[in-house]
Amino acid sequence: MPELPDLEVVKDILAPRIVGRTVRGVEVNRSDLLRTGALSLNPLVGAGVRAVGRRGKHLLFSFDGELHLVLHLMRWAWLWHGPHGYAPTTATDLRLTFDDGTDLRLIERRSPRLAAAWVVSDPLRSEPLQKLGIEPLAPEFTLEALRRAIHGRHRSLKRILTDQALIAGIGNAYADEILFRAKLSPVRYTHTLTGEELDRLWRAIGETLHWAVSEIQARVGNELFAREVRDFLRVHGKKGAPCLECGTAIAQILYDEAQTNYCPHCQRTEIPTNGEPRQSRGR
Repeated sequence: MPELPDLEVVKDILAPRIVGRTVRGVEVNRSDLLRTGALSLNPLVGAGVRAVGRRGKHLLFSFDGELHLVLHLMRWAWLWHGPHGYAPTTATDLRLTFDDGTDLRLIERRSPRLAAAWVVSDPLRSEPLQKLGIEPLAPEFTLEALRRAIHGRHRSLKRILTDQALIAGIGNAYADEILFRAKLSPVRYTHTLTGEELDRLWRAIGETLHWAVSEIQARVGNELFAREVRDFLRVHGKKGAPCLECGTAIAQILYDEAQTNYCPHCQRTEIPTNGEPRQSRGR
């Protein structure tokens, strides 16, 4: 599933291509694609694209007339932009045709087809964006903001990082990478963190996400991509590979129904008598 770094790059690629263009046609080929908001995309015909943005794991397309198209690519969908003359395949859920003869298409080749779209007038106060937490790349994401977000929550770090109502945009893969950079166990409980460890976590969130955006940009250039670019990750999906810092084999557990990878040495924990994991002081 695309996460914040993937969508940040997609947004930056699409913006110069379609901002300023006018929608000349709309085609929806999946009856359950549209969720809350407008019942069709027809109001977009004749509207110009004002901006392309991102909120959490959603892409946000803003049009004239205070119309906004919100897309969630879910597990398998991706976006294609190119000449209108290419016939759409059966995997095309949505097609927007612009006045320069190009299309923006939402393509979903695998089942179940889960991608979703909303047309709303006030995206930040409408489904699905109104319940999202703070943006981790925003200036407002300070150490104190992170402290407030996790205050009073007796939950593991992996669950906290992937809770979209607390921090928007981080998923399974980048939660693993953030915790590796912070040298914290994924099963560590938030209320056991010291002030220094919380600072490490906060810094690791921003550093990891900015690093990932740069790595993806370097690999794809100005081309949209159908699959997430993850070859540069250090722990996620690297089960059995040597840790780049200590050489220990990267471990994998199924935690909260998600694949979690970590270094058992760099991120090791001890289990105290109260049964809650805590970080080992030694390395």
